[in-house]
Amino acid sequence: MATLLSKRRSKVPKKVEYRRGCFRSCVTMFVYPLPAALFFMILMLVWSSSTTYISGRIVHVCVSSRKLSNLYCLSATTQPNAEFHLPFTNSTSQEFLDKEIPVLEEKVEKEKSFSLPVLDDNSVNRNLQGDSKEVSSDVVQNPSPLLEKRATNDGVEVTSDLKDDSKEVPEAAVDNPPAIQEKEVGSDVAEVMPDLKGNSKEVSNVNLENPNPQNDWIEEIKKARKEVEEQLRVQRSWITNTNQNQNQCEGRGIYVYELPPKFNKELVDQCHNMVPWVDMCKYFSNNALGEPIPQLGNRWFRTHQYSLELIFHSRVLNHPCRVYDENQAKLFYVPYYGGLDILRWHFKNVSSEIKDSLSLELLNWLEMQKPWDKNLGKDHFFVLGKISWDFRRKEHTKWGTRFLELEEMQNPIKLMIERQPWEINDIGIPHPTHFHPQSDADIRSWQRTIISSNRRSLVSFAGAARPGALDNIRSILIDQCTSTTEKHLVFDPFTAYYQYPWHLPEDHEKYSVFVDQEEVRKMKVNVVERLMKVTLKERDDMRRYIVYELMPRLVYGDPNAKFELFQDAFSITINNLIERVKEVRILKCRLAIKQKGQALFFSLLSSCSHYPPISQPDMANKHKSIHDFTIKDANGNNVDLGIYKGKVLLVINVASKCGLTNSNYDELNQLYAKYKDEGLEILAFPCNQFGEEEPGSNEQILEFVCTRYKSEFPIFDKIEVNGDNAAPVYKFLKSGKWGIFGDDIQWNFAKFLVDKNGQPVERYYPTTSPLTIERDVQKLVGVLDASS
Repeated sequence: MATLLSKRRSKVPKKVEYRRGCFRSCVTMFVYPLPAALFFMILMLVWSSSTTYISGRIVHVCVSSRKLSNLYCLSATTQPNAEFHLPFTNSTSQEFLDKEIPVLEEKVEKEKSFSLPVLDDNSVNRNLQGDSKEVSSDVVQNPSPLLEKRATNDGVEVTSDLKDDSKEVPEAAVDNPPAIQEKEVGSDVAEVMPDLKGNSKEVSNVNLENPNPQNDWIEEIKKARKEVEEQLRVQRSWITNTNQNQNQCEGRGIYVYELPPKFNKELVDQCHNMVPWVDMCKYFSNNALGEPIPQLGNRWFRTHQYSLELIFHSRVLNHPCRVYDENQAKLFYVPYYGGLDILRWHFKNVSSEIKDSLSLELLNWLEMQKPWDKNLGKDHFFVLGKISWDFRRKEHTKWGTRFLELEEMQNPIKLMIERQPWEINDIGIPHPTHFHPQSDADIRSWQRTIISSNRRSLVSFAGAARPGALDNIRSILIDQCTSTTEKHLVFDPFTAYYQYPWHLPEDHEKYSVFVDQEEVRKMKVNVVERLMKVTLKERDDMRRYIVYELMPRLVYGDPNAKFELFQDAFSITINNLIERVKEVRILKCRLAIKQKGQALFFSLLSSCSHYPPISQPDMANKHKSIHDFTIKDANGNNVDLGIYKGKVLLVINVASKCGLTNSNYDELNQLYAKYKDEGLEILAFPCNQFGEEEPGSNEQILEFVCTRYKSEFPIFDKIEVNGDNAAPVYKFLKSGKWGIFGDDIQWNFAKFLVDKNGQPVERYYPTTSPLTIERDVQKLVGVLDASS
C-alpha cells in the first residue's frame, strides 16, 4: 500500500508539469526578471548618492553617506601610476590625492601619514611652477620633505616640522623646480611642499645617499619659513590701520566691471547640477548667504564655503566708494566666478580645454579694456572662492584649470580662501561663516553673548577615529581626550598664520597654543595636560582677544551692512587693497609722524594749557570718591583728581594699536567737543594689559594721540587696570556692584561714567560706542532732564 502511494506521487508532478507548461512559461517570463529589476533599482539608488568617473582604463565610483561627511570610493584600473581624483565633501574644502595604491587602502595609509612627497618621475605634480626668484635655489639641494601644514575636519590643526620617515610618504611629483607644490588636505589650510629633483622611486633611497638628511631637512625648513615670512612682511606693509568704513572715498574709487553674464550670473544658474551630490541653489539664495537659521537669530544663515565670490560681489556693488567712471577709479574689480567655473567641471569627464575655455575668454575680454592694458592688471583684483591649487594645473594633469599660471594673471591680486604661500600676489581671506552681521549692534550683541557664556569645557575635539591607524594624530588625540573627564579642543593656527596676513595678527600666541604634532605622535606631550598648564589668566586673555579683536575681522556682513566701530573681513580686505594700489605704506606714515614729532609735542603742551593747576594730594582722606585720588599724567606730573569736583567724568583705558582705537578716539573727540563746556571731562589711561596694544612710552602715546586724533582731553600715565598691580583708582572704580561685568576690565576702551560727586554710576563694555552713551552724559551734566 505504501509502495503504491509512492508511485502515484511520482507521477503527479509529471502530469502537473505537462498540463501547466504554458502557465509556468508565462510565470517565468514575469518572475525571472524580478531579481534583475531589483538589482537595477538598487543600482539606481547607489547612483543617486554617488559619483562615477570613467576615464581611459579607470573606473572610479564614490558613494556618499548621510551619516558621514566623506565619500567612500572604489576604483579599478589597469594603468600603472593611475591618477585618481577623490572628491571629499567635508565642511570646508575638497581633497584630492594622487597615489598608486588602491583607494580603500589609500585612506588607511593617508591617515597613517601626513603626506610628505615621494620622488617619482611617473607621478603627478599638483602645483604649477611659480616665480622661481621667490624661492631659494637651495631648496633643490639634497631632496627631502620641506614643510607640512595640515588641518582636517577633526577640529584639530597641527603643524610641525615632520621627521624623516619614508613609510609615511605618499607620492608627489617632479617637474621644474623650485616651484612649490600645494595640496589641500583639509579645512582652511594648505599642505605645502617643494617640487624636488630626483630620479629615485623612494624617499628612503634619497635619504641613504645623504649622510646628514636630518640637518639638511631642518635647514630646508628654515629657508622655506624665511621665504614665506619675508613675503608676509611685504603683504602686511599694505595694511592700513585707519577705519575707512565711513564715506572717505576721495582717491579711493572702485570700478566694477560689467562682465558678460557667462562669467558670473550664468554660472550661478547652473547650481542644480554643479555638484553631483548636492543642489547648490539653496546656498545661493539670499545674496549667497543661504537659507536663514532662525533658531540662532536673524543674522545667521546656512552659508556654503564656496559662496565667497557671490558674497564679495554683492558687497562691492554696495560699497560707498564704487565709481561708474573708470577714469575716477584707483582699484578695479573683475567679478569672475572662477571658483564656480571650475567647481562645475570637477566631477565631470571633460577635457582640459573645456575647463580652461571660459577663463581664456575672460582674459581676451579684459585685454580689450583700457584700464587693464594701462597698468597690465596691477591695479586689478579677482576674488576666487576656491583654493589656489584648483587654478594651478600642470599640463600633464587633469585636475583644475591653469588660470593662475597664465602670464596675464601674475600682476593682479588674487583673493582666495587658501593662498599659495610662495605667491606674493595671492592673498588669503577668511572662508564665509554662518554669521553675517548688518550693524555694529549685531556684532556687539554676539560679543556679549560669547563673553558672558558659561564655558564648562576646557577644550573640545571633533573628529572621527581611525581604528586602522593607531599612530594617526586623530587616534592619539582621542585616546588622550577619553583618558580624562574633560572635553578638549586642540587649536593650532600656524598654517592660518601663513594664510591670512591681513586678518590674523602676526603674534599668534595672543589667541592660540601651538602643539607640535610629532611630539604628540611620539607621546612626548599630552595635549590635554599641555592645555591645562595654560593659566586661567592666559586663557581669559586669549578668549577676550578672540572675542573683541578677532571675531569681527573674520565674518562677512550682509550686502547692506554698515559698520562704524568695526571692520569685517570685507572692509579689511578692500581697505588694504586700496592701500596697496596707492602704494602708501604704513611705515611711511609713521616716519612722517616721527619727523613731525618734536613740533607736534610742543603743540600738545600748548593745547593742554587750559588744564587746571596741579595740587598736592590729601593723604588723610580715605578713598570715598574718585576725587580722593592723586595720579600722574603722561608728563610725570601729579594730578589731584579733586580738581574735577562738580564735573562729570568719563574714565576710559585706552590703547594705540587696538581694533577699537580709531572709532573710540573719533567719537570721544566728538563727545568732548560737544559737552566740555557743559562740565564733561574725559580721563584717558593708557594700558598695555590687553594684547600688548599700548607698548609705547608716554611720550610716544602723547605724540600718537595728538598728531593722529588731535585729542584735547588729558592723557595720564600708563597704568595697569587688572591684577594685584592695578592702579588704586581702577580698584575703586571696579569695586561697585557691576553684575555681569565681573571684577575685571574686559578689554581696551572699557568705560566708567562718574557723576559730579565722584561716584561711578554707569559702566560700559569696551565695544560700547562713546556716542551711544551720549544720553547718559546729557542727564549727568544737566542738559537733559534726569527723568526723561
